[in-house]
Amino acid sequence: MDAKQLLDSLEHGVVAIAPDWTIAAWSATAARITGLPAERVLGQSFWVAFPAAKATHIERVLQQVLHDGKPQMYLAPAAASDFPGMVFETQVSRGPHNHLIMVFRQVREQLDPESRAAHLMSALETERRLYLQLFSSLPTPGLVLTVDGQILDANPEGVKLLGAADPVALRGRPMGDWTPAAHRAPLAAALRDAVTQRQELRLTVEYAGEPPHDVRAVIVNVDPMRQSPKLLFLALDVSREALLQQRLLQADRLSQLGALVSGVAHELNNPLAAIAAFGEALVLDPSQADVQESAEVIRSEAMRAGRIVQTLLDFARQRPRVQTAVDLGEIADRVLALQRSGFKKARIRASVSVPKDVPAVAGDPQELQQVLLNAVVNARQAIENSGRPGQIGIAAQVTGQHVVVTVEDTGPGVPADILDRVFEPFFTTKADQGTGLGLAISFGLVRGMGGRMWMQNVEGGGARLSFELPVDAGDASARSAADPASDSRRLSVLVVEDEDSVRRAMALLAKRLGHEVTSVGRFADATERLAAPNVRYDALLVDVHLDDEHTGFDLFERLREEGRGRERHIVFTTGDSISLHTRDALQQADRPVLRKPFSLDELREMLERVAAG
Repeated sequence: MDAKQLLDSLEHGVVAIAPDWTIAAWSATAARITGLPAERVLGQSFWVAFPAAKATHIERVLQQVLHDGKPQMYLAPAAASDFPGMVFETQVSRGPHNHLIMVFRQVREQLDPESRAAHLMSALETERRLYLQLFSSLPTPGLVLTVDGQILDANPEGVKLLGAADPVALRGRPMGDWTPAAHRAPLAAALRDAVTQRQELRLTVEYAGEPPHDVRAVIVNVDPMRQSPKLLFLALDVSREALLQQRLLQADRLSQLGALVSGVAHELNNPLAAIAAFGEALVLDPSQADVQESAEVIRSEAMRAGRIVQTLLDFARQRPRVQTAVDLGEIADRVLALQRSGFKKARIRASVSVPKDVPAVAGDPQELQQVLLNAVVNARQAIENSGRPGQIGIAAQVTGQHVVVTVEDTGPGVPADILDRVFEPFFTTKADQGTGLGLAISFGLVRGMGGRMWMQNVEGGGARLSFELPVDAGDASARSAADPASDSRRLSVLVVEDEDSVRRAMALLAKRLGHEVTSVGRFADATERLAAPNVRYDALLVDVHLDDEHTGFDLFERLREEGRGRERHIVFTTGDSISLHTRDALQQADRPVLRKPFSLDELREMLERVAAG
């Protein structure tokens, strides 16, 4: 029988520890008693395999036997959490080549329940379980470290923070393995100082495949009576906290931007309305054929500028979710208009392919605009990062009772190993340039509108973001009802607008449509006209803002109180679509709104609609 067979046949467990504290032998009985197979501990440091034994009387016994060679015996609970509830009687002696030989047996069940040793062991076991329970249940990452930064133990949150599989994978490794070089010296100083005084510090924790985590840590010596203290390292991952603060700051800036845009929108949209109207009048004038091309440019650019202002207002606006019919082509055009400058700098060609037979979808226009804007911005950034020119295409097609919208780019695509994570909150590959919320928010918005969203790579390069939304149920009937209702009869129109250029432009367009137009600039003039006997107006175009003392809503209330129903012929015009007061008043009045600047077709449709009602 060889030596190994002899050791394995003994009723006691036998462990041999080399001078460098690595476990050189682990008998079969030791494995059976502890439940730890030999392959799990052989070659490991004794203090890594049993970190709870560090800086205890067990270490003192081992050091003393190593020093003087006199065998000693001790009775103690298990020195590691791998086999809780056990108590070992252990004899330690010094063998050849300064190896320590530990011979142990489990004796808990053999102790007299009434003995002092049994009570002592029971108390020790209760304390040990309490410590383990407290440590494991901490909601924040916790590590037990030596003064030189070696990891002795980790709770589940600590394991998660360092990206490990279990605490065993961390034991014996230096904490510095997870910190950048610039943070290692401050960490080492904090660990040394923590022996005598509680320490707090900020550091970064990083490992392959994950973005860095900013950590606020507290380090406390939980065993100050020992020569080899144990340091409790409690960490708070503040990465998300910092990210949320950043998002709050962005939201605050967006709110300020919204207030700023709201303040200037009226001042911008009024002159834009005049420019667009006079430009369109020139286009329609056969006697001005030589200037028609220039006039068309003036008109189209004024309308484009107005759409950009409207898009900014809608994007910054905070309001409850609505469910209505949404024209995908219009939303796509508005999003691309916002990105036109960025496309030019990045050498990107953008296109929209939404066939005329694609119906409106049921959703929230502002939220759908945000979804498309997020997708287009991601696509633009992907192409920019490639350093090459590229293309972005927005397309839509009908599939049964749904419309599928795709945003496709010619960038590098999405790495296959993260393709299924792109919709996770806070997951980003853009480091400090991204928040990881764009696609997560879009995913939630699309689901809220009754749809679904997915991402895939395009063969040959690039990525395609797709989302599916239900067709608006009333779309077809609404269009069929609207088309034949066109009324080309001559209308009597009253224009109430305080700005002279806008008033003249609106009157000019209404006259181009063949209507009889009266225009006034003040509230008093409007009430005087409306009070004249035998006067009837088929439509009233009333600006929301009239003068310092009156608004268009005052005129609406005056007509409503007289009880003749003339308030039902009012169409409000406005360049302010964000102020809470204006929105609330428009909602209460329940009248159609013509937003400046507007085209001749939009004016025609609105006048016919109000006259028919």
